[in-house]
Amino acid sequence: MAIVKMKKMVLAAPQNERESILNVLQSEGYVHLIDVKEEISDSEYLDCFKEPKSVIDTELDYNYIKFTYEFLKQYSVKKKGLLEKRPVVDKQEFDRLEDDMNWKDIYNQCKEIDETTNTIKSKKVKLTTLIEQYSQWKNLDVCDNDLEMLKNVTCFIGGVSKKQEMLLYEEINNSFGDVYIEKVSDEKQDLNLFILCHKDIKDQLEDVLKNYGYTKANLDLRLPPAEYIKELSEELESLDNDLKELSQKASGIAQNIEYVQKVYDYISNKLEKENAVFKLGKTRKTFILKGWIAAENADGIESMLTKDFDGIYIKFEEPSEEDMPPIILKNNALVEPFEVITSMYALPLPTEVDPTPVLTPFYMIFFGMMAADIGYGIVLLLATAFALKFMELEGDARKIIKLLLYVSFPTIFFGWVFGGFFGNALPVKPLWVNPLDEPMTVLYSSIALGLVHLFTGLGVKAYWFIKNGKAMDAVYDVLTWYLLLTGAIWMLLGGGNAAKIMAVAGAAGLLLTQGRANASLSGKIFGGIYGLYGVTGYIGDLLSYSRLLALGLATGLIGSSFNMLIQLLGGGIFVIVLGPIIFIAGHTFNLLIGLLGTYVHACRLQYLEFFGKFYEGGGKAFNPLKITTKFIKVNTEK
Repeated sequence: MAIVKMKKMVLAAPQNERESILNVLQSEGYVHLIDVKEEISDSEYLDCFKEPKSVIDTELDYNYIKFTYEFLKQYSVKKKGLLEKRPVVDKQEFDRLEDDMNWKDIYNQCKEIDETTNTIKSKKVKLTTLIEQYSQWKNLDVCDNDLEMLKNVTCFIGGVSKKQEMLLYEEINNSFGDVYIEKVSDEKQDLNLFILCHKDIKDQLEDVLKNYGYTKANLDLRLPPAEYIKELSEELESLDNDLKELSQKASGIAQNIEYVQKVYDYISNKLEKENAVFKLGKTRKTFILKGWIAAENADGIESMLTKDFDGIYIKFEEPSEEDMPPIILKNNALVEPFEVITSMYALPLPTEVDPTPVLTPFYMIFFGMMAADIGYGIVLLLATAFALKFMELEGDARKIIKLLLYVSFPTIFFGWVFGGFFGNALPVKPLWVNPLDEPMTVLYSSIALGLVHLFTGLGVKAYWFIKNGKAMDAVYDVLTWYLLLTGAIWMLLGGGNAAKIMAVAGAAGLLLTQGRANASLSGKIFGGIYGLYGVTGYIGDLLSYSRLLALGLATGLIGSSFNMLIQLLGGGIFVIVLGPIIFIAGHTFNLLIGLLGTYVHACRLQYLEFFGKFYEGGGKAFNPLKITTKFIKVNTEK
């Protein structure tokens, strides 16, 4: 139950040493900075740092390098493989990137290519739209020069509703003499027409056309539409060639992407360091830094800073009752991966105990009972061992894979206990029982295991009370429940008067103590009744452990159904060809879905049933100023 002991660090130093000291702290990654703004507001001697121009410049540089990386990533032929590890750069080389400005030339080239590409794409959209528009008129073999030669004739070029076609023709023929009508094309509900008439009847014909929903086409007839479409297509092809040339140029620049990635990591860390300045206080000549540091690292960081910097003041303080230091969990190699289960719910408060060591064995048992298959356990073991050996995993990702490695062993063990190997692919004699044959036996065992789980949670609660000098609270809130629950279960199992006395004593204790925080007598009475009513919650909690049976049965039955499907294929070529495909695909699906369900339900039993008995949570994670990289690893060892 290890929560690392923290100390508050107070540091004062000359302002001209600020950047160098922050650089050291970032390299070591030991100090979680405290924002001192609230303290500054109450002091007439301290002030906070305003946003310097350097931060604005670094933010711009970060946006530029981020754009450069995102742009080149589209054109880079080198893709990072799943097993490829990040290159290692020493701290001195990393810091030298400060003076390397070559990336700005790359940025300018990328920006120019991007702007040109966007301009060309915009032109292509316009050209494509024009080609679609003029395609409706490609059969119109006239241009402005042809129309200008007509002295006494005028034309109409436009569209009407297709439904009105015959009525329009009929009215024009009945109302006018010589009128030339050419149907150029019809598109869905529209009819595109080219009409010639004498100028004397232009207005009358226009009125008739309007009655039929005539819409004038807005066409540029410098060339006949077919020739204009050809011209536009040639221009579109030229733009496509320009895009190809730009893409080739970008691909050439993308060969520098590894260099850009290094600069990206450097500038992002530089920005984080410069933003840390806003958490500091200052006087006229000094700056003040406050932060949290693990007690075990305090002496080392003090020695390092006092050795490298003159005129520096460092003090370490124990946390006060009002302080809320950040949380670092520290456990042995077996328990450490299960810290992700705790942190997914909530980190413990500084005054609480770390529940991870207690939940670890239960989580492994619950996971094993619900997955319970030798074959699936072996696959999980091999897959996670391979990932840990050959993949570069860090932080919580590595912990989760390690957790899955550890739970593969109880999965194999309970597969042997219940006799499961890829469902029933191979006959395995159960070490204990087959859940399909004796489900009630497994159900009773699951509930019994759940009772042990709940009692352990109560035990942790009692430990916390006693540790904090509240021994009587352990009697009132834990011992009474032990008496009531143990007595009630003993009575159900045929216990005699001793069981009844135990249960009644526990119930009486709850009635008398659960309302003790209330001031009035009625509040104490109703508080006691409400506390005793909590026994119904324990009944629901115990029934929740039936999921250990349910998920175990589901995993086995789904796996067996795929095996049965293969058997139904009979013999011959079908089973030879389709059998392996069904087996691999089916059991892979069952394994993945089963693991997801098992992971979630095993967590649920911890979060609701177990944590509900003693755990509050709400601690904040330790988040030190440190070098955080995405593409490279920085070796800070000297």
